[in-house]
Amino acid sequence: MSDASHDPKDSIDGAGDSTKKAAEAAETTTLGCSVLASIKVKMIRHAESANNTVYRDARYIYRGGTPEYDDKGWNQYVATHRSSDPSISETGKLQAQNLAKYLVPHLSNQASQPIQIITSPMRRTLETIRPTLHGLAKINAPA
Repeated sequence: MSDASHDPKDSIDGAGDSTKKAAEAAETTTLGCSVLASIKVKMIRHAESANNTVYRDARYIYRGGTPEYDDKGWNQYVATHRSSDPSISETGKLQAQNLAKYLVPHLSNQASQPIQIITSPMRRTLETIRPTLHGLAKINAPA
């Protein structure tokens, strides 16, 4: 038997009163306006590292992917040129600049402040985010 006083619109997606109360609790009131609390998370992988260049060069020099492939030479080259904490490559620098061109206007115009950026301490991740941080600092610098 159905309850005539129950309005399906009173629950969110039919989930019931507990879901509705949770949604109401997440809502905040600012200057008489109702604003739904939200968090945006952007996950960004580092730009191309210098190790990519090492592997590309090794493939070319030691004929990777061909019958003449020199496995020993390739492994020795990679072992002597690869870094455990590489910088970003020239391509990576362009990628980091393009990332900043995208992120700076998007992050500076978002409603929630301050912006929190969390990154690994690895050189390639710091070099990837640096242009974005510089761009945000210029916008937020006192006049």
